[in-house]
Amino acid sequence: MGKRIALTALFVMFVCSTSGFAATAPLFERYYAIGDSLTHGFQSGAVEETRQPLAYAPRIAALMGTEFNLPLLKFPGYLVNIEDVAKGNIRWWQYYYPLTGGSRVDGYDDQNSVNNFSITGTTMSQIFTHSGSEGGFFKLVLGSDGDPALDQALAKNPTFLSVWLGNNDVLGAALSTDTAALTPIEDFRDDFEYLISRIASKDSIQGVVIMNVPDVTCIAYLDEADNPDLPAGSYKPFWLYEATEGIVLTPDEVELIGQRNAEINQEISDAAYANGWAFVDVHEIFSEIKAYGHELKDQYGAGSGVFISTDYLGGLFSLDGVHPSVTGHAVAANHIIEGINGTYGTGLGYVDEYQASQTDTLFQDPYDPRGLINGWIGRSLHFIIDLFD
Repeated sequence: MGKRIALTALFVMFVCSTSGFAATAPLFERYYAIGDSLTHGFQSGAVEETRQPLAYAPRIAALMGTEFNLPLLKFPGYLVNIEDVAKGNIRWWQYYYPLTGGSRVDGYDDQNSVNNFSITGTTMSQIFTHSGSEGGFFKLVLGSDGDPALDQALAKNPTFLSVWLGNNDVLGAALSTDTAALTPIEDFRDDFEYLISRIASKDSIQGVVIMNVPDVTCIAYLDEADNPDLPAGSYKPFWLYEATEGIVLTPDEVELIGQRNAEINQEISDAAYANGWAFVDVHEIFSEIKAYGHELKDQYGAGSGVFISTDYLGGLFSLDGVHPSVTGHAVAANHIIEGINGTYGTGLGYVDEYQASQTDTLFQDPYDPRGLINGWIGRSLHFIIDLFD
């Protein structure tokens, strides 16, 4: 009798599986990421093949045990990493790649296998409006004639998706010290609702983790302006000795950026909860690290006794003062993993943050470019901001 029941159960499972009613594929079978520079792996002024695999998304994919292919850029990348220039890591002939607009390691032959559709500089709307024909980082991620990032990612029938967008809809105002760069909230809301509807209607997707926007006025890129001619509470880029009227954020502008930041974050959290997705409050996490620092954890979650901070060269940020360092990406990965595990009841392990810091060349051998204040670093950062904002 027991054998007959077992055989019947197997038969039912077989019939269901062949008639379209079987249990869906495992949650992490096909993981894809959409985002901006934070997910692309941009650090210290560049995206390139040696640091891209150390960003948070591929670290999470490794713990998921799923394949996660990157659109790797030949070293030294499109633009160049400040640390690599300063430490002489770039050979003279390698400057050919940034001078010619960057080059993909795979020559675009593996576009169909790409998992990370995150693009430096992209805003919320551009993730579904801009194709590879836009050039720059869009071409380098999507292919010269590739469809927009959202289209390519969803066409892969993901089972799990991470979404970290909206940063550039407020960040540009902080970096350029110009609130005119803020995306109007009505435009953001329309674009975001479209994005969410596309994701929610994709049948293959079983899980999503979505992150909000940190306080962009508290990043290491901005210092308090010590200038009696300016209102107290004004901010300047870290690479300027003194704030000038043309390059400064006044308290009123800081407040306006903060309001838009909060409005965007409300839209993101509402969408996550409405759809039952994992939500990671990066804004709160970043504010806590800003206030108290962060003790690096090992793979078991135990403290190492080593702390990092949001200060410039404090360990969390790379040399541009905007994007996470190798260590910062490990910390971000663990907060995102906690969000995933908490929502979906999964048991993903943790990234060893301390070990990441031991392999982080910037953490182990810091370089301070502020000795070149008002020089090439300032001009290069402004060039990047104008190009991708």
